[in-house]
Parts: sequence; C-alpha cells; structure tokens
Amino acid sequence: MSAYPPPQLLTGPSSVLPKEGHSGLLATTYLLRPIHVVRVQGVCSSLYWTVRSWLWNYPVTEDFAIWDTGDPNDRQVFESDRIRLLRIWRFLRPFFVSRGYHPYVLKDPTDLFSDIVPSIPASTEKTTYPFAQCFYRTDADAETYFFSPFVWPARDRLGRDVILKAISGPQPSKELRAFRLLQSDALRDDPRNHTIPVLDYINFNGQVFVVMPRWNGATAADFAKVGELVRYGRAFMEAVAFLHEHNISHGDMLLQNIMTDALIPEAKKTTDPLFAGVRGPKRRYALIDFETAIVDYSPELLAGFKKDVRDLASALEFNLRCIQDVIPDIGPLFDSMKEFDSPTQPSAAVALSRYEEICSSLSPEDLELQVEGRYWLEECQCENVLFTADPLGKMLSCTALRHRSD
Repeated sequence: MSAYPPPQLLTGPSSVLPKEGHSGLLATTYLLRPIHVVRVQGVCSSLYWTVRSWLWNYPVTEDFAIWDTGDPNDRQVFESDRIRLLRIWRFLRPFFVSRGYHPYVLKDPTDLFSDIVPSIPASTEKTTYPFAQCFYRTDADAETYFFSPFVWPARDRLGRDVILKAISGPQPSKELRAFRLLQSDALRDDPRNHTIPVLDYINFNGQVFVVMPRWNGATAADFAKVGELVRYGRAFMEAVAFLHEHNISHGDMLLQNIMTDALIPEAKKTTDPLFAGVRGPKRRYALIDFETAIVDYSPELLAGFKKDVRDLASALEFNLRCIQDVIPDIGPLFDSMKEFDSPTQPSAAVALSRYEEICSSLSPEDLELQVEGRYWLEECQCENVLFTADPLGKMLSCTALRHRSD
C-alpha cells in the first residue's frame, strides 16, 4: 500500500460506499448492512451516531481491541493500521466537538504521515493550572504527529490545549481504575499527587476517553540551574512514593511519561538549542500513562514497586547526574535504586528520604549554580554530535547550544 493513500481512506465514509459501476451484489450488500445501535448520551445523539456509524461501516465498536496494532516492522500491516486508526479519530471528530473539544486535523489529509495541526486558534488569555503555561510563538510550534493509537491532541472551546486519550472499553481497564483512584476526593488534592489532572471523562459506545491538559515532556526545556534539577528530581521521587503508599505501581516509569506544565517549542534534533529559564519554583510536574499500572495488592504489585524504583532512577539520572560535582551522593543513590534483585534496594519512600537528606545540605548559592551539562550517559557515545565528554566519559556538555527564553 502506498504511503500516500487516496483521500477517502482518511477523511470519510466514501471508502465504504458503493460507487457507480460496482456490481449489484456489492450495492445490495451495502444496503443490507446490519444496523447496530450506538450508545451515547441522549436519544437524538444515539440516533445520529447510529446512522453515521452505519455509513462509515462501524469504525468504533465496544471492543477496546479496535486500538490494537500489529507488527510495526511489517510495512503493509503498519500502514493498514495507521489508516484504520486515523479514520477512527476522523470519524469521532464531530462527537468531540459537540462535547466542547476541537481535535487537531491532518495538515495534509491525503498524507498518511502528515503532521497534525490545530483546528481552532489558541487562547489569547493567560492559561492557569491545570492547563500548561504556553511558550508557543505561533501555532506552528503546536504541530505534532500521530505517534500513539490512543492519543489525539485537541483544544477546548477557549482554545486551551488538551489531550484526548482512549483508556478503556466497557470493562474498566487498569488505567481507568488508576485514574479514578488518583482523582478521588481522598487523593486528588494531596500535594504529593504528581499525576496528570483529569478534566473530563467521555463515553462513546462503551469506549471511555479521558481529557487531560496537554503538557510537554519534563525534559523538553533545558535545566539552567542546580535548583531546577533538584526540584524536578524531588517531584518524581515524591510522586512514586505517593503511588506506592496507596498501593499503585505505575509500571512504565520512562522519561516519555514524565511531564511538566509548559508548552514549549521542542527541539527537532539532539543538537538543537533548548528553551531554558522556564523552571521557576512554581513549575509543576506530573506522571502520565497508567496503561500498565497495578492497583491490586498482590505479589505482582510488590514486584511492580521494585521495577518503578529502578526505572525512576534510570529516568532521573539522565539529567541529575550532570550535577554530581555539586551533589556527589546522588550517583550512589541512583545506583542503589537500580539494584532490582538486591534486598537492599531502597523503597520509594526510603529513596525519597535519602534524596531529601542529600539535597538538604545545598546552600542557596549552590542552588543558583549553572548546570554545565545537558545529558548524562553511562557510556559516552557522541560521534557526529556537537557534544564533549568529561574525562570520565560520563557527562555530555553542550552549554553552547543553550537557548535562554525571554
């Protein structure tokens, strides 16, 4: 299949309508297609979406497996999945608009790999929590790409950026159960609850979507000062300790699931300058993606705790080891956290306590020190990249590539 399918594959029901010249059997088959009632809120809405679903050949069923994909290394399977999933999001667009959320659209509807762009202008008002502080210069900075079957960007009626995510079918998923617990009255406003806020839940024919503010990855902006890295590290140490205290294992503690409440023009290449100077004391951080969460007390939960601690260390050390010259004990702490099979691996609560003890000795002058490196790698491999390594081959330095925001 071509990487550039005909427009109807991405844009509407015409790909399933009989065309002039098709056989009578095909036309009859189309006209006799069974009608399945689509359940949404309101009788009139259900009628409209039942008809629309019939015309589109029911792209959204109750089965959560509609979001599954096959082998990404098989080009034909990959493109077929992508066409199907893009049609699902295109099909659902009027539904989300009716609920006050305007999904992004393909920049080029005929291009299977087109960027996704805003469909309404951004808010001209200053956004406040839980929405991200916006540093976009133009809407071109908001452009993104279709990278996850479950996720689609949108803007609310006021032009504030949000994320729509399919998280469950009729049977509550791990992610839905985790969100419900974390957003419960008992936990939602706890200052240690560094998880992405939920703005809304939307149900379409048994498919449950969560609406969240769109935040950037936590490392999208540069860390300019030691204090910025210290606050960043503490937020996620505290977040994991909080989850474990309430018998929740995240299960996927990767850098890509660690966010901050800012929308920043992202670097396209590793060597591009990064924004800096946007990490004041009020900057918030949050965990996302609870697809593999464990929320039941079990042996699997205890193993999940150990995995979370190990993976948290691997994620945080990527930036925090850049300040080992200021906080020498930070390295041994991360090393101990990564000892997954060791009985001496600290729990999340103990790791947080040690982290706070290590950082408590820092003076105000220490916290204001400039960070000289951007990334730390256990084995420096920086061929063809504008980086230099320290004598131990541990820290990648790229201060010349920094960009300070105004």
